[in-house]
Amino acid sequence: MENTNIIIVDDHKIFRDGLILLLSNFDFVSVVGEAANGEEFLELIDNVKPDIVLMDINMPKMNGIEATKLALQKYPELKVIALTSFADDEYIEQMISAGVEGYMLKRSDIEDFEKAIKKVADGGSYFSAEIIKVISRNLYKEKERKSGEQLLDKFTPREKEILNLICKGLNNEQIAELIHLSPKTVEKHKSNLFQKTETFNTVNLVIYAFKNQLISL
Repeated sequence: MENTNIIIVDDHKIFRDGLILLLSNFDFVSVVGEAANGEEFLELIDNVKPDIVLMDINMPKMNGIEATKLALQKYPELKVIALTSFADDEYIEQMISAGVEGYMLKRSDIEDFEKAIKKVADGGSYFSAEIIKVISRNLYKEKERKSGEQLLDKFTPREKEILNLICKGLNNEQIAELIHLSPKTVEKHKSNLFQKTETFNTVNLVIYAFKNQLISL
């Protein structure tokens, strides 16, 4: 795969140094910058253009939630993966709402980091297994929701097929190859899914599907 430029944002230098060392194991990754808080990060991305940002949440001056929102407003093509010690419901919800494409715990192993970076760089999303459990547990606690079958009625057969493949982690190119469509056509169907579900990115679309039992874990 092509080289992926990464910025690390975390207020603990010893953690940043350790993460840089871990990422040096990947020949497709270049760490092009680091910041100790959201303010430093926002100044940095005006000069350094990363593909992916590994973003801590609790930091002085400006936290990762606010920094993510502001960065994506200015650079919407940027991909952010939350990287934190916290698996709290509130943090997960706020970071997803801010627009992250992934959420990982700092204790994740090297294989998780490799999967996350590759998947997000390739246009997908990635959540640590523990985070998926938290999300699914909370979603299924909701008592009032329409049945999945009823909601599926508003999608075309092709949209249902593409939604299922998106939820399996496939990107536009992979879906296009599998079902013999052009990536542009897949993107059009994906845009229709966003509109019909009132979501704004892949992560929110997948969560919508889980929440409304359109697919099973």
